[in-house]
Amino acid sequence: QNIHAGEAIRTTANEQQKKELIWQADGFAAVLPSDKREVVMTLRNDFGVVTGMTGDGVNDAPALSAAQVGIAVEGATDAAKNAADLILTEPGLGPIYGAVLESRRIFARVKSYVVYRIAASILLVLTLSIVIFVSGCAVDSLLVIALALLNDISMIPVAYDNAQATAKPQLPKATKLVLVSFFFGIVHTSLALIVFFVIERNDPLNGNFSLEMCTRETRGFIWFYLILATEFMIFSARTGSFFWESAPSKYLVASVLGTAAIGSLVASLSYEVSGSNIGWVWLMNVVAFVVVDAAKVLFKSEIINDASGEIIVGDGLIEAEKDMTEAKMHMKKRKRYGVHVEAIVPPEDRYHNVEVVETKKSFFGHFFGGLRHVNVSNYGFIRHRHSLGAPSSHPVTSAGTANAAAMRGA
Repeated sequence: QNIHAGEAIRTTANEQQKKELIWQADGFAAVLPSDKREVVMTLRNDFGVVTGMTGDGVNDAPALSAAQVGIAVEGATDAAKNAADLILTEPGLGPIYGAVLESRRIFARVKSYVVYRIAASILLVLTLSIVIFVSGCAVDSLLVIALALLNDISMIPVAYDNAQATAKPQLPKATKLVLVSFFFGIVHTSLALIVFFVIERNDPLNGNFSLEMCTRETRGFIWFYLILATEFMIFSARTGSFFWESAPSKYLVASVLGTAAIGSLVASLSYEVSGSNIGWVWLMNVVAFVVVDAAKVLFKSEIINDASGEIIVGDGLIEAEKDMTEAKMHMKKRKRYGVHVEAIVPPEDRYHNVEVVETKKSFFGHFFGGLRHVNVSNYGFIRHRHSLGAPSSHPVTSAGTANAAAMRGA
């Protein structure tokens, strides 16, 4: 094993050599609190690895506070607990693995709901607006309100969905989230408009659907189509792969099907949509859902490079092999460092610039004003502040991303 004394960190004069020493090391012994903190800071700021730190004593507090994920083990001192982000209440380090898995599942649930909510809003707004502007047929405002209410209530079980934990951390990149949301919204809108205007032109429903006449059944038909489109969309938005590779929770399935059943009853009883037309709406939405889900996988993997990657199956820890040969230990180490390199956070996601411009009114109110300009940069852990003009009277912070990408004990 590549174990170094803490003195090696303090005596290495060349900064680049010190960084390489920390990166290549398997561990350090006989270290001071400053050594632990420097190891964490180097891995975090210079190599871009989201770093975890475990400790139990006062001497671990500086490193615990410097790490993205500071973990105080069972029986730790108050100083260590105050500096940590996670406090273990049971002996052993096994709960750390469970915490990482659950945090990634929570992130997956939040991500899927954000994508779904934006996409559903795009679908509803674009579809209803284009139908109104092109044909003049407007769905009843009461139906639109009921659609939004049913949709919000039916999505409550997303918080308890069977989300999958990825083997590698997923960064909350707003650009890709918006792109995926727009993909769902625009493709579903296009399919919905094709359905409506093809039916209007070819009249396959025997005169029961007419945007020009905007009959009661036509408005109910459009509303019911959007109900099913928005409900089924969650099954595709919740997973990065094909929808059948990740089974949703029974509560989510029951909620979606229950809302679809309510929509069927309302469309049939209140808006006189015939049973055959309700069946056509179901069929068209199922076909559209399958088409969009297949296109989603291609869009995420080939166009925006946002594939979810390998999934962790099960919650159990992998038992470490015993009595390994030197060659096998070396191969394991190479694989471990390969994972660390893949988990490095790129500079554009590691550094965050925040610019705050504050206008302060003078004694003469709107006629004269003083401008205060504050530029804040957050480079991982270290913050640099540059003020132009008078200093601001309010503290400014920049929030970075925190997601357990690599747990390297210092």
